[in-house]
Amino acid sequence: MADIAVIGAGISGLHLVLRLQQAGVSTTVYTDRAPEQMASGRPTTLTLRWHNTRERERALGVEHWERADLDVYGINVNIEDEPPLRFFGRLEAPGTGVDFRVYLPALLQDYVDRGGKVEVTEFDVPTIDRLAGRHDLVVVATGRRTFADLFSRVPERSPYTSAPRRLFGGLFRGIAPSDPSGIHLQLIPGAGEIFSVRQLSLDDELVHGMVVEAEPGGPLEPLTNASLAADRAALRTTLLDTLARYAPLLRERIDEKEFNLTRPDDFLQGGLVPVVRESWATLPSGGHALALGDAWVLNDPLAGQGANLGSRCAFALTEMVLEDKPFDETFRDRVARRMWELAEPVVQWSNQAVGPPADGMVEILGAAGADPRVGDAFVANFDHPEAQWDALRSLEGTRAWIEDVKGLQRTR
Repeated sequence: MADIAVIGAGISGLHLVLRLQQAGVSTTVYTDRAPEQMASGRPTTLTLRWHNTRERERALGVEHWERADLDVYGINVNIEDEPPLRFFGRLEAPGTGVDFRVYLPALLQDYVDRGGKVEVTEFDVPTIDRLAGRHDLVVVATGRRTFADLFSRVPERSPYTSAPRRLFGGLFRGIAPSDPSGIHLQLIPGAGEIFSVRQLSLDDELVHGMVVEAEPGGPLEPLTNASLAADRAALRTTLLDTLARYAPLLRERIDEKEFNLTRPDDFLQGGLVPVVRESWATLPSGGHALALGDAWVLNDPLAGQGANLGSRCAFALTEMVLEDKPFDETFRDRVARRMWELAEPVVQWSNQAVGPPADGMVEILGAAGADPRVGDAFVANFDHPEAQWDALRSLEGTRAWIEDVKGLQRTR
């Protein structure tokens, strides 16, 4: 039976080792952060896990957050225009949001409690090379910049060379829940997007995660500038003013007296350049390492796919490992093909979402505003990225998809 090293304790790496552990495969997690360090510091991501990811968690036996007050039933899409475009699209089954400072340490503890091995250590390329001599397979599942040169960027799959959005994200008190509970997604043509959703955070507290995606040079960009980080009062004021102007329905849910960051440093600012890297890297010794999760594909968070794709790829990789074939060139080619089959629709859709407005998306949103069936189908496809990309890849395909949704619904 194989012996596998997984570097990084994010959702991709943890779902992988938990699944392999269930199958009796020997694994070791190498991480540079102990569980108590993972549970402290700033939030690293504001993630919603869709139903299919929750089903994988149930299969892993790590469904620790099966609570009705965490369920997210759909997406409120809003465009303040003349007239405004607003609709609520329902998911087929609820998603849920849990602060990764809560989520990741809990899964790592599950792995340890079941006999898993964890080594807390600093690592670099020479360390990975040494691990390749100790294990049959090394999987790098952390997006640390240390490994940016190890897995080469694939230009034809990585159209952006700079961040298409500047980002501000934070966790807040003082935002009333929506009814039904859902994501608030504000689309602001020419400026960017704002989305917010309820999350379970530290100390079992229900809060709201909010992300501002600003087009560079646009009116939302000041929130993403590091200069605001030193003045929390100014940051709060700027955010309230921005929401009042660009996301009034979200602003109406805010109690100004209660509204504030959950902790002084519970926010992030910066930019993210979407990238696809090579699946495999050749190490100095001649061995190989496989990239998974953010080490391989980094998407803008607007489409809400990163963690969900990482989980799905972890399960698919487990199936290939369990075929009990040598980890040779044929195996590497098969893994690369299969992983890209899963990732390509996510990458294409995520890149389109932060590009110039696509005609297909404009038509879908217009149709959804007029017909709830289209809105429900569009939102449901956040959990079915292949179907979403099929609906968005061409204007002809979009129009056919809209008609199919209406026709299928009518015949039920």
